[in-house]
Amino acid sequence: MINRTWLIRICLVVLTGSSFACAGFSGPEVSTEGEWQVWVDELRGLLAGLNTPDYLTAGEPKRGGEFDVNAYFTVLDHLALESGYVLDYVYYFDGMGGAPVLYVRPEAQPALATYQDYLAAGGEGKDCLWCNYLDYVHTDDTPEGYFQLTLLRILGDQFYLDWHANYNDALPICDARAIEAVLENLDGEFYQKMSARDYLRAQRLDVTPVVVFEETQVKVSLVIFTKWGGFIRETYTFSRTFPHTVLDYVEEVLLEYDCGVMF
Repeated sequence: MINRTWLIRICLVVLTGSSFACAGFSGPEVSTEGEWQVWVDELRGLLAGLNTPDYLTAGEPKRGGEFDVNAYFTVLDHLALESGYVLDYVYYFDGMGGAPVLYVRPEAQPALATYQDYLAAGGEGKDCLWCNYLDYVHTDDTPEGYFQLTLLRILGDQFYLDWHANYNDALPICDARAIEAVLENLDGEFYQKMSARDYLRAQRLDVTPVVVFEETQVKVSLVIFTKWGGFIRETYTFSRTFPHTVLDYVEEVLLEYDCGVMF
């Protein structure tokens, strides 16, 4: 893992009624800045070069040696899984595409072999508590922790994607360097080239993530890029008490884009 030197600014201004303000925000909040792109790059590094095994798209069980999703926690060091549980996945394939389905299980419980076993065990049911693996993830109640929880939510199942599942390509963008990396990929050879006007608009976007603390909830706002939508600011409101469920979600399209590719 990259040896990081964190540069985090936490601005607290006490106002009437014990509220806080920072960086243009008002109300009972804390705003932070940090080198968030490092975590994004390290997570993507874990997933780089992973090829979907043919036996998974054939509906066969995992054989061992596949990607271990618990490796996420080597990067997301402000998160921890509920004690006594491990993160796991089965593979879903329907002939039009395939993707992992993440879940948690007790450490002593054998892994589910296939998606059919997952369904037989109650997977996808409304009373399936272990299906939403994010409900078993603790944060350390810091800005970094809630930002990392957001990254896990966005990127956690972006591996072994097959065919139509590749529409799941949301990429967190946290600094100007990441914007340039996206734009360089839109060169017109495979993906639709962005117009010169939109290219300049993209370069001027403020993509700084913001984490806002309130007494019982936390808001995380960050920009993602998808080739089938463009640059979008997503804002998640998490409960500060465990489980850190999403209480609200809002998105704002900053710059529309469509790559022109259809699977």
